[in-house]
Amino acid sequence: MNPFRFFTRLMAGLAMLCALAAPALAHAQLLSSEPASNRIVQEAPETIALKFNEAVSPLSITLIDPMGQKTDLTGQSLGGETVTISLPQNLGTGTHVLSWRVASIDGHPVGSALVFSVRAATTPASALEADRATAIALWASKALLFLALFIGLGGVFFRLVAPVPRKLEEIMIGMVSGGLVLAPLSLGLHGLDALGQPLTGLSSLAPWQAGFSTSYGVTVLVLVAGFVFGLLAMRLDDGRAARGFGTVAVLLGALSLSLSGHAGAAEPQWLTRPAVFLHIASILFWVGALIPLFVLFSSRADEADRALRQFSRVIPVPVAALVLSGATLATIQMGAPGAAWLSPYGYILGAKLLLLLGLFALALSNRLRLTEPALAGAEGSRKQLRRSIFVEIFIVVVILGLAASWRFTPPPRALAEMPLAEPIHVHAMNSAVMADATLTGAPGSAGLTIRLTDINYGAIEAQSVTAILSSETLGIAPIRRDAEETDGEWVVGDLAVPLAGQWTLTLEIRLTRFSLAKIAADFEVP
Repeated sequence: MNPFRFFTRLMAGLAMLCALAAPALAHAQLLSSEPASNRIVQEAPETIALKFNEAVSPLSITLIDPMGQKTDLTGQSLGGETVTISLPQNLGTGTHVLSWRVASIDGHPVGSALVFSVRAATTPASALEADRATAIALWASKALLFLALFIGLGGVFFRLVAPVPRKLEEIMIGMVSGGLVLAPLSLGLHGLDALGQPLTGLSSLAPWQAGFSTSYGVTVLVLVAGFVFGLLAMRLDDGRAARGFGTVAVLLGALSLSLSGHAGAAEPQWLTRPAVFLHIASILFWVGALIPLFVLFSSRADEADRALRQFSRVIPVPVAALVLSGATLATIQMGAPGAAWLSPYGYILGAKLLLLLGLFALALSNRLRLTEPALAGAEGSRKQLRRSIFVEIFIVVVILGLAASWRFTPPPRALAEMPLAEPIHVHAMNSAVMADATLTGAPGSAGLTIRLTDINYGAIEAQSVTAILSSETLGIAPIRRDAEETDGEWVVGDLAVPLAGQWTLTLEIRLTRFSLAKIAADFEVP
């Protein structure tokens, strides 16, 4: 079969499969709670309701009482767009913390803590936090799994259109076999991370159940099936059967990553799921060809020339699909330009794009300067081409490591949809000026109202007020907005708070032409 026709038919077929996938909503976000966060209630509530923008499944619900005692309420929780949690009877006086983690439709866990007090507020205990060792292990398993997928199954893909020596097939079999181990392991680590448990919890059943209950569980099942078919394709001597199993392996490998994750869950589904598939399938062919070509060009052999010739004929099609699908997904995930771009997701995407530009430049140089001389037998060109392929492999490994980090960073399009559950009040002062600020609305289009007084609560006049939002812990550059005076208050009507976490509000208050007061206070976006 003509390689070009084979690739285009493969892309079209799986694109239709992805288009038929069930629709999903965006990254889940908490809309409101009952009782509201930081509320003092006179009677102990019987239940707590957490309202989300989409249906979610409870993963871990823990109540921490004023004495620091923890009660697991996961079994007393009902999922859906509103998660209802039955509380123990006769809650004691004081501040309680409900630490919750739920699974969104895209398979990623979402968690936070709800603080409420019965009759009187006391110092709350600490809520559960994600275990750092678990997060590192999850990232490593994801990165290694990507290598097994794109090098192992990618090699199976390349083998469908170009010959490879038997010793190289053994390397590919080892990579695919590693994927069979890494895929289930990543599922267990996914569950640990979802539950906020340490690595020691991997020996229990709970994290495996939690991981499988998310959409990532389906991804792992499809991926394992892809690895099994890949092994069968490598082991069979019958050419037609090997090609058939190899084709199924590639289809499943590309399909698996479109079934979960931020990109696959974004709307519109008819566009994003086929785009994810095309993106993964294109990477499978390109990356899967690198190690075979590198190994083949270690010696002067006719099969190396045949492989390079076949690769050169087909590669323009996957590259075009890669660029088109990548641009589509990036546009949807990043949303409109704004402060949310200055987030960890945006930084990772920026680094990935820079590396991809370098990779494209290197591949183009290889095609224009080295391919024809190498096929003509020029030994110097063959050596340069092999060195260049080695650099491409190194760049790809770095890119896959960055891609594994996306598991921990919600995209800007999801952040822009995250509403503030209730107004946030911030008080800042120095020896001369006090400010009471209130943040309302949604992070993508929040509003800030500022009331200024002197230290004795007397009215003061200011020539101008500038609000600056910053967060060192989240790695967000300062966001500056000039306030406008309205009815004795200073108002910022369009202010973005792109991430939940610890923030600092700094106010620059111009009192006179020669006097500038600068005050600041920290606050938290839940």
